[in-house]
Amino acid sequence: MTTALIRDGLKCLKREGIRSFMYKTHVYLNRRNQYEMWMEENEKNLSAVTELSYNPLISVVVPVYNVRSDMLTECIESVRNQTYKNWELVLVDDCSTQEQVGKTLKKYENTDKIKVIYREENGHISRATNTGIEAATGEFIGLMDCDDVLSINALYEMAKKLNENREYDFIYSDEDKLSEDGKKRKDPFFKPDWSPDTFMSLMYTCHFSVFRKTLIDELGGLRVGFEGSQDYDLVLRLMEKTDRIGHVPKILYHWRERKESTASSMTAKPYIVESTKKAKEEALQRRGLSGHLEWIENVAQFRVVYEPMNNPKVSIVIPSKDNYNVLLQCFKSLAEVTKYDNYEIILVDNGSNDENKKLYEELCKNYNAHYEYRPMEFNFSAMCNIGASLALGDYLLFLNDDIEIRGEEWLSRLLGQAQVPHTGAVGARLIYPKDNLIQHCGVLNLPIGPGHAFHQIDDDINLYWGRNIVDYNFSIVTGACLMISKEKFDEVGGFEEDLPVAYNDVELCFKLLEKGYHNVLRNDVRMIHHESISRGYDEKSKEKHKRQLREMAKLYEMHPKFKGGYDPCYNPNLVRDRGDFSFDMSKKGEIQEPKLLEKKYDLGGLEPTLSGAEYKGLLYGIDAINYGDCINVIGWAFFKDKKVTGAVKLLLVSESDEQYIVETEVEQRYDLKYLYMSNNLRNAGFVSYISWKLSSGKYHIYVVLDDKIVNTTYDVVIN
Repeated sequence: MTTALIRDGLKCLKREGIRSFMYKTHVYLNRRNQYEMWMEENEKNLSAVTELSYNPLISVVVPVYNVRSDMLTECIESVRNQTYKNWELVLVDDCSTQEQVGKTLKKYENTDKIKVIYREENGHISRATNTGIEAATGEFIGLMDCDDVLSINALYEMAKKLNENREYDFIYSDEDKLSEDGKKRKDPFFKPDWSPDTFMSLMYTCHFSVFRKTLIDELGGLRVGFEGSQDYDLVLRLMEKTDRIGHVPKILYHWRERKESTASSMTAKPYIVESTKKAKEEALQRRGLSGHLEWIENVAQFRVVYEPMNNPKVSIVIPSKDNYNVLLQCFKSLAEVTKYDNYEIILVDNGSNDENKKLYEELCKNYNAHYEYRPMEFNFSAMCNIGASLALGDYLLFLNDDIEIRGEEWLSRLLGQAQVPHTGAVGARLIYPKDNLIQHCGVLNLPIGPGHAFHQIDDDINLYWGRNIVDYNFSIVTGACLMISKEKFDEVGGFEEDLPVAYNDVELCFKLLEKGYHNVLRNDVRMIHHESISRGYDEKSKEKHKRQLREMAKLYEMHPKFKGGYDPCYNPNLVRDRGDFSFDMSKKGEIQEPKLLEKKYDLGGLEPTLSGAEYKGLLYGIDAINYGDCINVIGWAFFKDKKVTGAVKLLLVSESDEQYIVETEVEQRYDLKYLYMSNNLRNAGFVSYISWKLSSGKYHIYVVLDDKIVNTTYDVVIN
């Protein structure tokens, strides 16, 4: 794993240079060590409990078969040691052939709150689990494997969630992997809240899960013939009965990683592949949906491809002005590539000059497109709404004029997904031309504001549980390529025209979420977005930045639930100030108010130094500058030949030469160790949260370390 990441990082270094390499390897190298630090910070008080008003009996059902005694004992004791006390444990031996299993179980036969059942014949996991469910007396059933371990607070957290809403029928938690010897935890899976399309891609809920027993009984328990995917099949059937599904974003289950276990790999048990395929195909049939499955080799999962039903017309709405050559490429690729032929094109022009207007008219004539000329100040929302009002189709596809179509099935795949009843907006994966970097792979609603997931990261890398490979629910998808049924578009009132430039697609997606729909990213629709990636923070004009902040404020005024970073498709244990899905290693630092210096630093003769270059033995990098409720600066700095004794500080110098000092917090940076072959650089990263309480203007950034200063190439803009 690490070798592959280093190889990918070196490819990135060669192609993109030091800054991109440092940032990306920071995220993807040595996650295991980062996880150890995350556990130290986030699992300090697992035994702490508060009194609950509702304490349902939870029956933990464990099918047992030929497991090592030490593993089985550790499993049983993890239930007995729970901080929550209203539980029972049902152990079902499925006619094990190894003598030590019976000896271990016999020790617990007369133990309070434990039932031990011995089946007379081996029935495999579905029958054995059903035997345990039948014997259980709890209001809720928790399912557990006989070689795994529960966190000490697992049942308490489930009961606590039920105290928030007693109507939940199914609750799941986050999980990690446990080494075979039980000494090492790794590979945490921080999951989203209930995401039905993510679930159709992979069995992500997995462990630890509890189910309302009456619902399991209604479903007939686990189905024989789906061994290996029996839990997956159960939840596929359950989600057709209820949407009262809860998620506890905490690591409550430790899945033991053995060679013969699916914790190691889905292909460790080949029959699981067939049972998963069968479960998905039957789910499509039960739901009356037309579709087929595609096997994705590099992630060992089946993609569900929904096939359009009844051949509905799709209205493709393209806003554009004075951008003929780019628009021509879009039209040409659309016409040459698209296999699904029941579509129309509506071009909405908000005031091209006479020359381009004639070119647009001719282009639309050649491609049988409707040309709508509406001279007005640019308003993306209004232009899209105009196109939608003219549409003859039952489905709308909003498309930027700088999109180059790839893949002949792109439109049918978006349409098939849009026809699924619970689907809101459907987005596509967009890649920058030439360099294979991601432009859009879903949008996250972060505390600093909406931001693209995995922006400018190499699309060849398998990104956090395949989020750029299989299809996932995201709260937000970009309006650069967005499909939605016209009925749902009209239901939520279309695009908000008071957001003319930014966040109008975000606002549309928020409205769909509030109506109970799920927005989806179809990663099998991959297209080229010819949007410039050269725009940096220091290149934004004051006016553009002011407008962006105004529109963000308006967005959250309209949707206060999402202010502060609420995002049901993004786990709160993941980083909150960028979109790379790394663990949140921060201690939620305080916003710093820059301190005005009376005694100024001498900056004479300092030339700007590029990120990663050495200046008098000091190296630095600024990886990101994020604007939101504060200015978030992320970077690193260290001396090449001496140990750092102090913390990094940032010096902000105004256009009138006023100097302000800002404190930073240490952030772990294992990537520096690999790049510079030194073990002393673990604490060389920094993060800073800077208050807006400064006069308007541009402030140049200097990095200060042990009173040595390097002149960076970065500015921040205060409005």
